[in-house]
Amino acid sequence: MIFSETLRKYFLCDQENPNHCCKRENCRMYHEKVSYINGCYRSANEVPVLAEERRIERNKFMEKNYSQTQMSLKSAMQFIKISVEFIQCAVGSKKLSRERGKQYVKEILHTILFLCYINNPSFEPRDVLEESVESWSNKLPDVFEQYKTHLPTRPPYTILLEIVVDLEKSNITELILDTLSSLNTQMTVDQNPQEGRRCGNVFCYISTVISCCFFYNLATKQKTDNYFGASVSCFGRHQRELMIDILCYRTWNEDISLAVCMASERMNTGLQQAIQFRPIVYCNAYQIKSNSNMQTRTYSGNGKHQQHTPIPPCRKCLDMFPDIGNNLQQQNNDRAFWPYGNCAEVESLSRLLNAHGYICNRMPAPVGVRFTLQFLKRKRRGRIIHNLKLFNFHVDNNILFYTPDDLQNAV
Repeated sequence: MIFSETLRKYFLCDQENPNHCCKRENCRMYHEKVSYINGCYRSANEVPVLAEERRIERNKFMEKNYSQTQMSLKSAMQFIKISVEFIQCAVGSKKLSRERGKQYVKEILHTILFLCYINNPSFEPRDVLEESVESWSNKLPDVFEQYKTHLPTRPPYTILLEIVVDLEKSNITELILDTLSSLNTQMTVDQNPQEGRRCGNVFCYISTVISCCFFYNLATKQKTDNYFGASVSCFGRHQRELMIDILCYRTWNEDISLAVCMASERMNTGLQQAIQFRPIVYCNAYQIKSNSNMQTRTYSGNGKHQQHTPIPPCRKCLDMFPDIGNNLQQQNNDRAFWPYGNCAEVESLSRLLNAHGYICNRMPAPVGVRFTLQFLKRKRRGRIIHNLKLFNFHVDNNILFYTPDDLQNAV
């Protein structure tokens, strides 16, 4: 918005119109016309007189044009562009139904508009979608009506991961990781070379860590399908914590939600382990490398190229799930700055338990510990409402969640 448009939008005197000028002697708003008051002429103001309002507008302009803020905005734009193109290609090739593709597009668009809205500074749909905003709002009106009133149920990259897994229909982990790596490369946003850094969406909407888990039954010698998960992808620490609260309260398998909530309350409960898996649950995480930045390749046991680096579980994952198996040395990271629930292992294990809940048992709570899953979820719900108010997001006692099939869902 150019400066003169800003003046008209925010400061133009409400007494001015095509036929009249402002007649108030001490009016301190912006005037585009010369006024004649009590025998004296008053010139039109070039800028508003109110210094505080000028300062607020100047700060808003600087915040929105700050380099890192612009990178998050560009990341949102690029994520939408590449995701929609990927979905359209899948629909065109008949790998994905048109109706399902539309639901995925709606969910991705709603989630990103919500995250941009609660960002500081807040971004409106026109900032993200630019000249295509009217076309999108005409096609998907409920998305634009509800991104300020309804919460998403999962991060945008989780939606994209589900699409990729559904399309590949393969238990070959490398195929899933290769597709995600290609998409990540396309969604990478380069920063100004003078700043000497590359955004790459690492702290925006892309996940660079993917987890794959499965259950191997020792008695029957049978293995389940692979189940995939991604680390929580949100721009900003508070947005990330809010999304994890939403996932715990609404989306994840209840046993996984219990494990995450109990781990966060560990100092208050004395509980060492909330859930226990039957042997053997394997869970491996991979650091996805960008196709364009591939400098080194490792080799798997069969001599084939391996593009994606296996990484051991962090200390927080081991706290929550000490009995999961993996082929790597455990990582002793006691100072992990991310909150419990951030890691990709959580989502993949949640999907595994949704399909095979019998492989998990809840551990008995220590004597005197009254925390139940219902209590912990209510606590998360209260924190969701509190944090949303900090973001100036309208919410009352009923939390509304967005569903792309146009069915309202309140809890």
